[in-house]
Amino acid sequence: MMGRNRIPIVILAGSDRRPAVLPESGRDKHPLAGYKGVDVWIGGRPLIALLVERLIAIGEFGPLYVVGPARAYDCVRQDSQWVESDGTVGQNFRRGFETAQAAHPGSPIACVTCDILPDVDTVRSLMEEYRREAPCDLWLPLVEAPADTGRLGASEWKPKYRIIPGPGRKGVRFLPGHLAIADPEAMRLRFLYRLIDVGYRTRNRPIRYRRTVMVRGVVAALLYQDFLHLFAGRLPTLTWSVLSAGSDAARALRAGSITREVMEEKLRKILVNHRHLRRYPRRRVMLPIVDALSLALDIDTEEEARAVGGRIAPRSA
Repeated sequence: MMGRNRIPIVILAGSDRRPAVLPESGRDKHPLAGYKGVDVWIGGRPLIALLVERLIAIGEFGPLYVVGPARAYDCVRQDSQWVESDGTVGQNFRRGFETAQAAHPGSPIACVTCDILPDVDTVRSLMEEYRREAPCDLWLPLVEAPADTGRLGASEWKPKYRIIPGPGRKGVRFLPGHLAIADPEAMRLRFLYRLIDVGYRTRNRPIRYRRTVMVRGVVAALLYQDFLHLFAGRLPTLTWSVLSAGSDAARALRAGSITREVMEEKLRKILVNHRHLRRYPRRRVMLPIVDALSLALDIDTEEEARAVGGRIAPRSA
């Protein structure tokens, strides 16, 4: 790994102030609230300490920017940069992302949630694939769901989606991964922060419900941006293009008929700013379909915490 630039990574370690709403498949589970990074302990150590240890061991990431309230964390500050924030997930993401961007201009920035335990060898291998494809606007692995759902254990309840990997291929079920790498210069950042907030509030819900709520949640921001475009002498087409691409993608995802290539194209229309699209027309949003369960099995419930040998010991109240 000598001579290779590491990628700064933002670790979102804020609070789930209220337990998540689980789908019908998780009706018998007990969702967690609070600061999961320090409330879940495994082998006598807080979850976030194990995550930081693994990210360092992968050797591809650094510096590490932990975003959360200092009053709740005292276990990883010697191994990372601290970013004080205790807002919504979108607000926390913004604080961490902008801090990393200011310190590393021109660099891609990775982001991970604090409630996963990534397998070191698996992520190291995935990063080799990322390096071969870079630069790209956004790299977001989709984790193929195992045919044997028993491998999911206590996470079997998690919502799964269907995507077609390529022409002539059968659709595969996938779970969202919880690691992403983005080019800050490419992103519509203010819109992205808002989208993350609305998307997080509707996690685990059916696609149709999520689409309705997310459209309501972002339309004002899009209209405001179009208003600014008018004054800059540009056509106010952002609202239409983003909502059209988003609705088409959601509809096809719900039907299980969307291909990976189309999904990548739709996300690029939604997330990448006009200036970057014109400057780099051949860049891509990349959604590799990977065998990496550790990136999908975030710890949302008491049952999932116990399945990895954890216990719930709230220290953040």
